[in-house]
Amino acid sequence: MSTETSASPQDEATRLFALAQARGLTVRLLGGVAVALAAGGPLPEGLQRVYKDLDYVVARKDAPTWALLLEASGYIPDVRFNSLHGSQRLLHYDTANSKQLDTFVGEFAMCHVLNLERRFPKDAITLAPVDLLLTKLQIVEVNDKDLVDTVALLLTHDVGEQPRDLSPSSFAGVVGADWGWYTTITDNLAKVAARLASIPLTGEQRELVRRRVDALVDTAQAAPKSIKWRARSVVGRRMPWYDLPEEVDPS
Repeated sequence: MSTETSASPQDEATRLFALAQARGLTVRLLGGVAVALAAGGPLPEGLQRVYKDLDYVVARKDAPTWALLLEASGYIPDVRFNSLHGSQRLLHYDTANSKQLDTFVGEFAMCHVLNLERRFPKDAITLAPVDLLLTKLQIVEVNDKDLVDTVALLLTHDVGEQPRDLSPSSFAGVVGADWGWYTTITDNLAKVAARLASIPLTGEQRELVRRRVDALVDTAQAAPKSIKWRARSVVGRRMPWYDLPEEVDPS
C-alpha cells in the first residue's frame, strides 16, 4: 500500500475510497470536496474554490480499521484528540501536503446531530446529496464557502427521489422531527437565496437554484411535525436550539 498522499484533494479522496472499498469499509466523503465530486463534472467558475481538507463519516463498526488504514496510507493521527474523542470523531494529518482529514463516527454532530448509520448510499464515494446539503445547512454561523457549496449542490441536483436527487422525503424527515433543525435550515435557505444574487451565474442557472430553494422551503413547511417538534416550537427562539461546536485544537 502506498503511503504517498496526493496534493489534489479530489484525487486523494478517490484514492482513499478505493482503499476503503477494497477492505469492505463503509466510509463516505462529505464537505466541499464531496460537493465537487458529486456534481459529476466541472462546476461553474463562480462556484469553484480551493479545498483545504477532507471530511469523512465512517460506520461505527469500521472506525478502528479506517483509522489503521489512514495511518498505513500516509496519515499521522492526532493521538491526544483521538484518545479523547475517538468514539465520535477522529483527526489525521497529511503533513506532506499540509492538510487535515476529519472523520465523523456514525453521525455528523456539529450545530445539530445527523445520524448517518442507516443513510450510507451504496457504492457512492460521497454521502447522498440531501445529506451533503443538510450538513451544510445545519451551520448556525454559516460562512460564505458553505453558502457557495450549497448553491453548487442546488445547481447540480434536482429536488426529487432519483439516486442523485435531493430527496424531499429524507429532507422532510429531518426537519419535521426537530424544530431546531427546521429553524436553522430555513434560516440558512433564506441566506442562500440572498447570496445567490451576487454569485456569477447565468440567469437560467440562478433561476434554477431559486426554484429549488423554494421547493425545499415548501417541503420543510409541509413536512409532518413530530410531538417533540411542536413542543419545542412553543419555546421558540427564547432558548438556544443548537450547539456551537468548539474549534478543534490540534495537539
